[in-house]
Formats: sequence, structure tokens, C-alpha cells
Amino acid sequence: MTTQLISIPELLDNVAVHMATVDPSSVHPKQMQHSICLIGAPGTAKTYTATHEMRELWAAQHGCAVEECAVLVYRCAGNDPSEFIGMGIPQKEELLERYKGQVTTRKAVPDLLVEIERARMGFYDPATGLKAEKQGKPAKCVLVVLDEFLQASAALQTTLSSFVYRAENTLGGFDAGPNICVVMNGNRTADKSGAGKMLAHLRDRAICYELLGYRDQNNKANTPVIRSYIDHAKSIHLHPLMIQYVESNIETAPWDDVMENDRSHMTFRSFTGAAQTIAAYFEAKGTLTLSETMTKGIAAIIGTKGAASVRDFLANVADGVPTMEAILANPEGCDVPDGMGAQVAAGSVAIMAVEDTATAEAALTYVTRNEFAKDLQVQLMAQIIAKSASGGFVLGTELSSQFMAAHPSLIALINSL
Repeated sequence: MTTQLISIPELLDNVAVHMATVDPSSVHPKQMQHSICLIGAPGTAKTYTATHEMRELWAAQHGCAVEECAVLVYRCAGNDPSEFIGMGIPQKEELLERYKGQVTTRKAVPDLLVEIERARMGFYDPATGLKAEKQGKPAKCVLVVLDEFLQASAALQTTLSSFVYRAENTLGGFDAGPNICVVMNGNRTADKSGAGKMLAHLRDRAICYELLGYRDQNNKANTPVIRSYIDHAKSIHLHPLMIQYVESNIETAPWDDVMENDRSHMTFRSFTGAAQTIAAYFEAKGTLTLSETMTKGIAAIIGTKGAASVRDFLANVADGVPTMEAILANPEGCDVPDGMGAQVAAGSVAIMAVEDTATAEAALTYVTRNEFAKDLQVQLMAQIIAKSASGGFVLGTELSSQFMAAHPSLIALINSL
């Protein structure tokens, strides 16, 4: 299999063309010529890229809203071929005289095809694209993600070959129908994840790309990839201090390009988990610095180097930051430190101070002062409003109302809480 090393922006430019390349032999209009296979280190946003950016492109190809593109994610690693192709069901033959009354078998319709049809009937969540039990607006197109495809057995790859081959577009002998894009994800053999090579007869049925990892070919930080992660971290409202850590350490953060045995690794996925753990620690302990014990806990998630790097960053930015008591006592006049890192730390203290409506409004007053950087204000206010929503605190100030009106996307966040 020949794979091309590519960044996510370059990938998406190419995918738009691949999606527009129609197979003239297909019985279905707008059928893609190829499936697409994304290969890369763990945690490098392969699945996220497929289920979000590629979903948008596939919807655009069909001239519909993103909400009308359903997404089905099927894990391949560790699964049996029968889970995809369906089982043979015994039946008595009634039509053919020669075998009349004899027990024969009929193939059951594979679950994957059933879910595709359910999506076409509207059984998917328009917000995420993922399957749902409540019927809504029918999907106009479907994106199927075969996750961990290269970790799947040879038998399962063979089972899925006629589905991967877009000109055939069948599974278990049943036609899959129109408007389907198939994306496969997998790790490299060097990643120690159990990934193998794609079977030879699938190599010319899919376009294979290897996503650039955390470092480029000269072992320098892959800035576009890391900045894409920063954008994602902001979109899911990761703790502002942890976002600031990544922004401040683009060149030096110890991301792991190659997985090694018997230790934790710092990937985008594991860092996200560590950041959420650290945010919970901040809340529980009321501090922005990691204890020696908690540093060990973070090392168990992102490795020793990653934990030490985060610990040192937090210790530096926390120095000289006002206390919760000082912020709550005088949110209009309490000191706002200079420097982005220190401001993020001060805003984080304000977030930790939120326990009810009064403290939430005081925190909002503090983080919206002119001394704070404007971009940072949005992050901090979003965190405060999200925390207030999860705690059931009602924010009735003009300040909070103006913010929500200016940032309507946060309504969905609050509703989800």
C-alpha cells in the first residue's frame, strides 16, 4: 500500500476532489470512485476529521446541510466478520420442487446496512450525525467510518472488501444503496497498536493517506497539526489553562510520534483526558499547582515527560495570581496580572470560585475587565457560563445576556449540560 504523507488541510482539499470523482460504472448517481483510508499515530484526530470535517464536505457534495448527513462509526478491531456480514438463517425451501421441504439457508441483512437505511429514514442525531432512536428528518447522504480498520483481522478486511470497493457497494450480497462515503482509519505498524497492512486486493480500492503527526520530517513541531488540536480544544471548552499550555509550548511539548511499549504516551487524545483530570483536580483542591502525588497521576495518562512539562508550566503561571477570596471581594478592582499565561491562571481562579449565582456573576465581572485579552475573555466567560448551567445557577445580569446573544453556539453547550 502506497501512502502519502499529508497535513489535515491538504487532506481536506484532496478529499473534496475525491468526493466529486464519480464512478461511471456505478448504478447509483454521485457514487465515489474510491474509499479513503486515513493512517496515523494514535490521537492524531483521524476519527474526528472523518466525522466532522469530512462530514461537512460530503454534505456539500450532495447540496444539503451538514445536519442531513448521517455518520455511522463502526469499530473493526476485535470484531468478528459475522458481526458485519450477517448470519445464515435456516429456512425450508418452498419454491424449488427439487429441494422442497429441505432446510436451506438465507443470509440475514447485515446490521450495518440496516443502520444505513435507518439513517435514511431519519434515525440519527442531526447535531452529531450519529445514530439515534428518535425519528427525525431523513438523511440525504451517509458517511460510514470503519474505525481501526488496519487493526482488524484479515478475515474481516476480506468481509468488508465489497463494501470498501465503491464500484461494488455491497455487503453480504446486499446492495448498500446510494450516497455513501466510506472512510477507513488505522494506526501504523510502528505504533504498537496491533495494526497490520491492508490486504493486497484492497490496495487499489482505496486512496490511502498518512496524516502528519506531531513532528515533521525534520523532527520539528508540526505547527498546523497542533494548531488544529488547539481549535478543537477550544471548541470542546477544554480548561483555558491547558489550552494555554499547548499554545505556549508548541515547539517543546513532548508529544509522542512513535509509540513505545509499557509506558503512557502524550497524544492529543491522552492530553485531553489529562486536561479534564487536571480541571477536576483544580476544583477539588482549589489550587492551580500539581502536587507530587497528582503529578504521578497525570504521568500515568501522558507519561513522565508530559506530566513534568505541564507541572512546571502551571507552577510558573500561578505565581502572583490573585486568590479566589480577593477576586470575589472586589471583582472590579482586584489585580489583573500581565502576560497571557498569568491572565489565564487568574481567570481559572475566577472559574474555581463559582459556587452559586452571586459568585458566578462576580467571576464574570472580573474576567470581562478591559485588562484581559479579548479572545481570552470569550474562553473564560464560556467556562463560567457552562459551569453555572451545570450547577443550575441562573445568571440574570445584562453582562451574561449580552454575552450569550453574541455567542449563540454556547446555547447548545448549555442545553447539553
